[in-house]
Amino acid sequence: MSFRLVVSDLDGTLLTPEHRVGAYTRHVLRGLRDQGVGLAIASGRHFQDVRAVSKQFGSDVCTISSNGAAVYGGDGEILEMTALEPDCLEFLLGDPAFSSVHTNLFCSTEWLVERPEPELLVYHAESGFAYRVIDFSELGGEPVLKVFFYGEHQALAELEGTIVERCAGQVITTFSLPVTLEVMASGVSKGAALERVCERKGLDLSEVIAFGDGMNDLEMLRTAGSGLLMGNAVSQLKNALPGHPVIGRNDDEAVARYLEELYRDT
Repeated sequence: MSFRLVVSDLDGTLLTPEHRVGAYTRHVLRGLRDQGVGLAIASGRHFQDVRAVSKQFGSDVCTISSNGAAVYGGDGEILEMTALEPDCLEFLLGDPAFSSVHTNLFCSTEWLVERPEPELLVYHAESGFAYRVIDFSELGGEPVLKVFFYGEHQALAELEGTIVERCAGQVITTFSLPVTLEVMASGVSKGAALERVCERKGLDLSEVIAFGDGMNDLEMLRTAGSGLLMGNAVSQLKNALPGHPVIGRNDDEAVARYLEELYRDT
């Protein structure tokens, strides 16, 4: 079956281990766009970051960013946005429990931190997207779409329990990487955002093929008509989706190779 919409995560999926778009991937996806196949990027990254990458595949690429907290049309117009509740945000930014990890905010227009963490910038070499250092006490009224914490996995796992208990019913948590715990408003996910994208485009979910490698891709892979896991996907995702096909690895540009074969005779 040929799908009308291809949806892909970025890091660990569409991008190389160096967090860049491979030349082969660029060639294949541009070819699919020329055939009229739709493309959406679904990432935990900020829209400004994703947009810089997705432009390499042509215009009219839909963006699901911040794990589904924001959705943008191909022209860059914002279609929806879901912000964290102020009381939960106050807890996430001010409680001493988070002093041992690095706290990051994705607002509607930028990435904010209170102290630099150069290791995080490695993920954004392709786009050049970077944080701005501020005092969180000076935050204005701009909506915060996502808070993510960077640190040792065990410490983050313990913090996840604290967050779920304190903000019960108001947030959803996920790990995009073992070292990044992400917190969004309740109901936010790549899968939920994908459903609404399909409604807007008049597509049935059976017409969607999706690719991912992390736990923040779980709902998306369940929602799509065909959800495929990367060979380098985390074991928790593979265990959660035992019936889903596993393809090659991102270091071999496996998404592009799979799609080229799939659409070869269409």
